[in-house]
Amino acid sequence: ASDVYKRQHMHLALLARYLDGDLWEARLCAAIPEEPLPVDEFNALSALSGCAAAYDAAVVALDGPDGLTAVRELRQRAPLLPILWIADEMEYAVFAFRYRVTAFLLRDASTAALRSAINTIRRESA
Repeated sequence: ASDVYKRQHMHLALLARYLDGDLWEARLCAAIPEEPLPVDEFNALSALSGCAAAYDAAVVALDGPDGLTAVRELRQRAPLLPILWIADEMEYAVFAFRYRVTAFLLRDASTAALRSAINTIRRESA
């Protein structure tokens, strides 16, 4: 029963640009509609960096160098934190591997792919 409780209450930190935050929060919640998925939005890496370890997982929805910088800093500050990185270009996948990102998706990923990625970070956070 405690595993089900933890699974239903996985708490995500979402790092996204100001206008993208609501969109990504809605997409994340829509991917797992049968369960509550608490999401706290951050629009600045500096705001998330100090408290990242308090979350079950982080979702970085930033493109290009901004996403890379965020992933690198989060990994340094919270080495075991599961991270889902949503980027604009596949070439960042090599950096995702280098920084031990739990799941990597492109912005146009399907809902099914997003659901699979959330389940992957959920398993890592257990």
